Amino acid sequence: MLTAKKIKAHYDFTLEEEKLLGDLNTRMKNHRDRFGQELMASFMVHESMAEFFPSEENEKHHAMTFAGWFMRLFSGTYDEVYFQKLRKIGQVHVDIKLDGHLVNAAMTTTRQLVAGYIEREVPAEDMEKTKAAITKILDINLDVMTSSYRQAELKKYFIHEKTETYLISLMERFTHGLNLILALALAVVSLEVIWLFARDVTNVFRGDNLETSVVTALGSLLIIWMMIELLGTEVEHLRGKKIPIKIFIGIVLVAFIRKVLIGSLQHGTLTEYGTKVGTLFILALVYWLIARADRP
Repeated sequence: MLTAKKIKAHYDFTLEEEKLLGDLNTRMKNHRDRFGQELMASFMVHESMAEFFPSEENEKHHAMTFAGWFMRLFSGTYDEVYFQKLRKIGQVHVDIKLDGHLVNAAMTTTRQLVAGYIEREVPAEDMEKTKAAITKILDINLDVMTSSYRQAELKKYFIHEKTETYLISLMERFTHGLNLILALALAVVSLEVIWLFARDVTNVFRGDNLETSVVTALGSLLIIWMMIELLGTEVEHLRGKKIPIKIFIGIVLVAFIRKVLIGSLQHGTLTEYGTKVGTLFILALVYWLIARADRP
């Protein structure tokens, strides 16, 4: 939880501005009761706000409460006690289940009312710095009061925030480690595929069943291309980029091309071979559609 000193420093709320608002205390007493009544009247116009004030007595009580808060804006003392009261107000809002946006709406009305009072009470030469000071203290009030909503939201989580952050960080490191292992595995498999290709090329030069050897070597070459794509994609993924869906379709497409090439040399049925070619055509169409959709 931030201290009063830090919060004021974040808003650049200076000692001079604190004194400036404190000096207005006497003149703002003339508007204390009016503020409470006018703010309450603005609430009663809206059904969503009016339901929190079920009786006339309740309205009067809250109008006095608003008037007291209004005067503390011009107390000139904004210490830990002041901020503790603001946090208590925010907690009350949370406890009665007052919607957070209604708090923000009420602050907008407050700004308008206070601006009117200042224009009546403050000389023209001091108007600019006075409005700057009141804007800061109202922003601080809204920030501190609504912090109770943020705290209530965090309590909904099953795991403590720090523990959750640590677990997420741990899982991210574990996932990154798995990706490294996958990249190394792909590199090893790539070396094995290169050995396979070298063996197929050797068979070509031996002259044993030349046609089959050439087609098999071409199939192995396609697998090498596939491994290059996979390994390159995995490296990019390790650098933070997303893996495109089309890479997986491309891998399956290459595998089927190799199967069709080898199948063309085997004595299979026409139906079996036609099924392979049809599947290859569908995969090629899907790959083309995805690649087209990915174009900028």
